[in-house]
Order: sequence, then C-alpha cells, then structure tokens
Amino acid sequence: MELAVIAFLISAYFVLFAALLGSFINLAADRLPRGESILRPRSHCRSCGRILNGVDLLPVLGYLVRGGRCATCATPIGMASPLVEAVCAGSMLAAILWFGVWPGALVGLALVGGCGAVLTVLAMRRGTEKRATT
Repeated sequence: MELAVIAFLISAYFVLFAALLGSFINLAADRLPRGESILRPRSHCRSCGRILNGVDLLPVLGYLVRGGRCATCATPIGMASPLVEAVCAGSMLAAILWFGVWPGALVGLALVGGCGAVLTVLAMRRGTEKRATT
C-alpha cells in the first residue's frame, strides 16, 4: 500500500476516535452533574428510556440519520451532542493537518482532552447551580 494511503487511513481513524471521545464527553457532561454513573445504565433516551442502538451512537451521523430526535418517542435531542462530537473530530483533523499524523494525533488528543475537561467542569458547575436554586 502506498504511504499516502496509509497516512490517510490512520488520520481517518484518529478523527473517528476523536468523534467517539466527543460522544463520551457528552455522556459524562450529561450524567455527572446529576450524580449518575458514566458506566451504567447503557446510553438511553431520557424521555422514553429506549436503549440506544449502533445507529444512534454514531457520532454526528446518528444525529443526522434520526433527524435530531429519539427514534421511538421523537423527543428532540438538541444540537449540543453533535456539536461537541464535531468539534472534537475537527480539533483532531486540524491538528493532524497542521502538524502531520504523528505529532498531530498527540496534539489533537490533548485538544480533545482539554475540550472534555472544560465541558465536564462547566456541566458540573451548571448542575451545582441548578441544585442550589431549587
């Protein structure tokens, strides 16, 4: 296989990995402020309780396929989820384009980690403020 093809495939893998990390960041930012586990139960619709399937869990694409709504109860999901996933994937892609595959993947991972830390802290802060006002 040609070196350029291998570099492209590795880059695509890292971008997909970053989008999946963005999906996990969404889960953590949603559950931690409410005192829920990030491991159990499986990802589900908060309105009807339906367990999400493989299509629902595809970063950004799952949101587009479902039209931004739960497949069962049609409750709107909100733009935050695909936006965080896209920002994480875009951060990885930008780092790889700027620095090359190897150092770029490390920089991209640091950017995604920073994004995750900031969003989770902001969500925790918002959750604390909501509990204080109720």
